[in-house]
Amino acid sequence: MTRRQTNHGPSFDDQLVLFRYFLHELKLDSLSALSEKLNSSEYEGVNESGNTYFYIYIARVCQMRGATITPEKLRLYDENICRHTRKIGEKRGGLQWKYYQYIALLFTEMYLDRYFSDADAFCNDLNAWLRQVKGQSLGLIDFQLYTPDKLNKLAFMCATGSGKTLIMHINILQFLHYFKRAKRINSRLSINKIIVLAPNENMSRQHLDELSRSSIPAAMFEKDHGFVKQQDDVIVIDMNKLKEEGKVKTVSVDSFEQNNLVLVDEGHRGLSGDVWYDYRTRLSEDGFAFEYSATFKQALNANATGNTQQARDARALMEEYGKSIIMDYSYKYFYDDGYGKDYRIYNLQSTLDPEQKHLYLVGCLLSFYQQMKLFEVKTDALREFRIEKPLLVFVGNRVTAPVKSSGLSQAEKNLLTDVEEVLLFLNKFLNNRAQSMEHILAVLNADTNLVDASGRELFYQDFRALQGIFGLEPNPAEIFADVLRIVFNTDGNADEPRLRMENIRQVSGEIGLKVGEYGDYFGVINIGDTSGLLKNCEQKGIIVSNEEFVSESLFRNINRPNSNIKMLIGSRKFTEGWNSWRVSTMGLINFAKGEGSQAIQLFGRGVRLKGYNGCLKRSRKLDTNVTHPEHIELLETLTIFGVKAQYMEDFKSYLEQEGAPTNETVHEYRLPVISRFDEVKGKKLHVIKVKNGANFKQQAARLILDKPDQGFLRYLLKSKTVIDCRSKIQTIDSTYSFKIESMPEPRTLPADILPLLDVQRIFEELQEYKSEKRYFNISIVKDKLLDILREDGWYGLLIPQNHLKINSIAKLEAATDYAVMALKSYMDKFFKYEKERWEAPRLEYAILDADDSNFVDEYTLTYAQQSAMDPTGDELEAFVAEMSAVLQANNGLDVYKKDSFHGKLVLFDFRSHLYAPLICLEKSNLKIQLSPVALNTDEMRFVDYLKAYVDNHAAELVDKSLYLLRNKSKVGMGFFEAGNFYPDYILWIDTPETQYISFIDPKGLMHIRPDDPKIEFYKTIKDLETRLSPTADGKRIVLNSFIMAGTRSSDLRMWWSTPEVDADRAYREARNVYTLDNDECVESMMRKILQ
Repeated sequence: MTRRQTNHGPSFDDQLVLFRYFLHELKLDSLSALSEKLNSSEYEGVNESGNTYFYIYIARVCQMRGATITPEKLRLYDENICRHTRKIGEKRGGLQWKYYQYIALLFTEMYLDRYFSDADAFCNDLNAWLRQVKGQSLGLIDFQLYTPDKLNKLAFMCATGSGKTLIMHINILQFLHYFKRAKRINSRLSINKIIVLAPNENMSRQHLDELSRSSIPAAMFEKDHGFVKQQDDVIVIDMNKLKEEGKVKTVSVDSFEQNNLVLVDEGHRGLSGDVWYDYRTRLSEDGFAFEYSATFKQALNANATGNTQQARDARALMEEYGKSIIMDYSYKYFYDDGYGKDYRIYNLQSTLDPEQKHLYLVGCLLSFYQQMKLFEVKTDALREFRIEKPLLVFVGNRVTAPVKSSGLSQAEKNLLTDVEEVLLFLNKFLNNRAQSMEHILAVLNADTNLVDASGRELFYQDFRALQGIFGLEPNPAEIFADVLRIVFNTDGNADEPRLRMENIRQVSGEIGLKVGEYGDYFGVINIGDTSGLLKNCEQKGIIVSNEEFVSESLFRNINRPNSNIKMLIGSRKFTEGWNSWRVSTMGLINFAKGEGSQAIQLFGRGVRLKGYNGCLKRSRKLDTNVTHPEHIELLETLTIFGVKAQYMEDFKSYLEQEGAPTNETVHEYRLPVISRFDEVKGKKLHVIKVKNGANFKQQAARLILDKPDQGFLRYLLKSKTVIDCRSKIQTIDSTYSFKIESMPEPRTLPADILPLLDVQRIFEELQEYKSEKRYFNISIVKDKLLDILREDGWYGLLIPQNHLKINSIAKLEAATDYAVMALKSYMDKFFKYEKERWEAPRLEYAILDADDSNFVDEYTLTYAQQSAMDPTGDELEAFVAEMSAVLQANNGLDVYKKDSFHGKLVLFDFRSHLYAPLICLEKSNLKIQLSPVALNTDEMRFVDYLKAYVDNHAAELVDKSLYLLRNKSKVGMGFFEAGNFYPDYILWIDTPETQYISFIDPKGLMHIRPDDPKIEFYKTIKDLETRLSPTADGKRIVLNSFIMAGTRSSDLRMWWSTPEVDADRAYREARNVYTLDNDECVESMMRKILQ
């Protein structure tokens, strides 16, 4: 494939030849080919056999596309990743990878396996790939060939907040695994030390803490003690302590020898030519290096031209990293996949006079206040979205080490001037109540005369949340008082609030900010030259004093839940070495041109987001239809503004270089929804729910995990747990072949080896699993675990008999793993059984009402303008306005479908759906975001088929009423017995005697097997039908479940078939599985419903 070239030569992305090689090994053109499927919570986690769903999908894709890597090899890599993950997750309550993290680890497995087993053959394959790339690029990418001695470096380019630290920890374990395996064959292999190089002392401490949490022994480098105490530990060292010759506080780089495993954090540092690059290269010259950075792209020159030494060095460095960057998940991918916060840049014009600038800063302060107010009002509702208390950060790009005022450089003087400007603004805002209230009113009413690049009012529609709280005509005095309370930690009724700066004498470099003498600190300044700043501010009328008794750092405590600090100003630690989930608004002060890496880094630290249940994604990008609190998007958006226009322009240019949109102008539109509930309320459509107030986790008695009674044993035997252990065997016995040995009968762990198992490890892993699954009702008793395993018949292991004869430590460890996997499955089924048993008498039919959580009040469509010339926002506004008018005039759409943007955004109205419209947003490069979550094309295609059926079978439906309702995930109708299954649609067909209720889910099935609970639900729903019949209010209710597979029929047949079973159409449809590539799928489903 011929790849894109820029006008100046091949792009940076094209030159990442190693990353492209491993994509090619999986027969992929790009990472986005995997993102479309795997960027979903459905694929995260492991199955009962302990393998990831990522592996299952990737193995299938490789098999279908004819990749040379075998499923068995991929499974072996997956087992290694899972084993390492369990180790580093023990103290973390377990870990679950995102798809991009898994791909980074998989590529590392593939690389290290080949590097240690046959470096020469690996080199030949890489060089064949280089020749292919040279041909594809018409000679523009002409790198020197790989040599075995230069294969000892891998680099990871991953966005800030994407989990580089955890990848580093797995990399250590991966390297040691393959190194030890190779050393058994070649005893001359040696590694002197494992060294983590951190960019500063603070980061060194953080790395030490994180390594401890990952159960990896580590120690800080201590020059005085040498290495005697640290022989087996990972050594963490601040790279600033490495020097050519050691002195009192530094150490000579040559004292470490050159055969070390070196892991370099912030690997972009030093690439501009200083000694750090040379030092770390020497440390790993005869060893191996892993490097990590979010900003290699900014630090490298992809298109250096000319014949100067500088140009030649730049090209050589680009080639070195192009041949060693194994993973590119830079910010543009991170953002497009929905991870991290959204962001909004307020780009002011450069010609503002002082009064306009003050008004602009009032708007930015109000933007932060709005976030704080929402957090206060909606704290409980936000809890599961893991939103942290907002923090306003003014950050300078060049805050230097402490210096005397007389020795300040011009950049440092500019910084102090900018900090003073921020402080003078705060003082004026506090002290001039009348003017501040006037400005508040102007900002809230979008009457500031401040405009963006498109000529729009800068704060237009930005304060609807505040207007929702305070009314469309808010009282500025009430808001000013509330700003004082929430942002400045002071009584809103204070007569003359004044800013006060307190020099915290016991904490070097910190100034506390408060209002009045007795107020609580609301802010902290963390800056080198505190005396110079205090002196200048005092001369300009700000109250300054010393605080002798505060001994705790306000800055270090910012992340504590009880911290009252709302503002952080001037922290040089913000760019590197400080992490916080709190940053919600960022003001740029003294932002200097030429600092691209630091720009992207500080931005990356600002957009960190924990997300719904820790998924890292913003709400609008969740792949499940979760109902979220109104205006949550304001708390999931990083607001960026600057005290000087040029700072914003420079910052924007770095985002554009990274490939991320600048999000200057954000358009948000609301589309009304037409409810049709009044048309059906007399029909008494039934829904299934647990009786009001019934909650198994909160109300059921404590359950002891014990050997099964007769009822539970019968339940277990209905679906026996079978665990495939064959890949674990291969990790122990490399001669074992999957294909040679068949195992028709699953086996159990022999009674005589049970006492040998590591029961403490089994107990700890089950406790961790219980916590992950939130099985709060279950108590695990260590002494009862072996009794459960002694119980016959409920589980089986696919394993050769000789591997259950324990004659090595490895086999004993593996047997313990088998026990853990079996008992996890046992606990899942135990919880499910007990929950079903408890809820069965509490489930009932109820009548659908207008307040049902599946109804939608309105849609919110958001678009961030990509450039001043981008017309998409205006087109979207016009389309929404037109559709709003059509919906109101016709009680729905006037035709079935209305689309825009070349069919990528589709509104459609199936008249039997209980509200209109439904919206499908096709996956594309269109950056429109929709809430609630849009339908995908499979979900729309099902409705298309259903509408066609209704149109073509009017005579057959004459005595029947048919209704459809989209079912929301997590808040709609869900079924625990089907694995917490929330089908996408509920279909009612109502007749005088019978009401048929069918749950229908259009979905891809490439990672789901025929025995999955979602598939098996076609049977278990009949048990539910029988249990619920007494509550049906006199009418016969028939329940059904159907899967409408988006997977092609031929692919599904291949995926589900086994040597014993041909999963043809008849086999699938017997299980209520239909494929959407069959035009008659809905017709077949309807026949089955009404038969």
